[in-house]
Amino acid sequence: MWGRVLQGEVIGGLSDEPVDKHTRFGWVVFGPAEVSLTSNVSSLALSALPSEDDVRLEELLHRFWEMDEIAAADNQHVDDCAQIFEATHGRTADGRYIVHLPLRQNAPKLGDSYALAARQFGRLERRLVVDPALRENYVAFMREYATLGHMELVEPPYHHNNYYYIPHHAVTSKFRVVFNASAPTSTGVSLNDIQLVGPALQDSLGSILLRFRRFRVAITADIEKIFRQVLVTPEHRDYQRIIWCESPADEIRVYRLKTITYGMACSPYNAVRTLQQCAYDNYGSVPDRRQADVARDAILTSFYVDDFLTSCESASDAVALAGNVIRGKIYAKKMEVQRWPGDELFI
Repeated sequence: MWGRVLQGEVIGGLSDEPVDKHTRFGWVVFGPAEVSLTSNVSSLALSALPSEDDVRLEELLHRFWEMDEIAAADNQHVDDCAQIFEATHGRTADGRYIVHLPLRQNAPKLGDSYALAARQFGRLERRLVVDPALRENYVAFMREYATLGHMELVEPPYHHNNYYYIPHHAVTSKFRVVFNASAPTSTGVSLNDIQLVGPALQDSLGSILLRFRRFRVAITADIEKIFRQVLVTPEHRDYQRIIWCESPADEIRVYRLKTITYGMACSPYNAVRTLQQCAYDNYGSVPDRRQADVARDAILTSFYVDDFLTSCESASDAVALAGNVIRGKIYAKKMEVQRWPGDELFI
């Protein structure tokens, strides 16, 4: 790292005098400095004029501290978010979790959101007309959403008061539909503005990776559509309305998203908190107490959002852990158990 900082130019003095080295941050003086013990004390004043880049850096630092202050203010709502989840979450007959949106108390009122969502959808329609491949992907995505029961049709007549319409658009680098719950309503307040974000619940990625490399046999998995595994209570689904139709020739329809939605401020907290609740609730599904403890602790400490990374001392321990995690109704898209390169593979 030090080698990348130095630029190579050096202005030197005598052997007992400091030298001036050119670095990426400017000229820096290194070396010995004689301490004068005489009564004649001299002083040296240095001044620097910020360049345009320095001004930009100062602005970024200022914004960083502003963000830090906002985060600190949000800490007062940590307990509120946990209390809302604990008091309101439930499970359906088929075992799926259902949660409330953690809404702020005394939050400002939402205004009209339909007009903005309709304008955004009009732009999307024009884009889909001129890009058949994008339209095909978008229609397929929405059809899957409906087929899986992740959204439901709202029957007319439509009433827009006290509801929120989420604008949506496509990202094409790797196709996905983006829901923008930060879009302001007519009062300037968005849905994300009235939600509690919730604290970070999972270990840092660095800690997870260190444990992943600790033992010889590794386990990797991920949860398929983790947000959409969790239902939102019916009384809050009208905050998740969208506008959609497959063709400009079709009548525009209104739908409600039934599950946790990407783009919502509270969604990461609700998804992760539900995953952890599942680990506690399904603890008894593993008959062996010691193995149940290991599986529960692995779920609580080895997930980074929807990605599961951990390691075990032996292949048999890894296979047992993988089976127990799945037995606990943690829906994994894939669960692989493998040794490091050079050894046999276990699946």
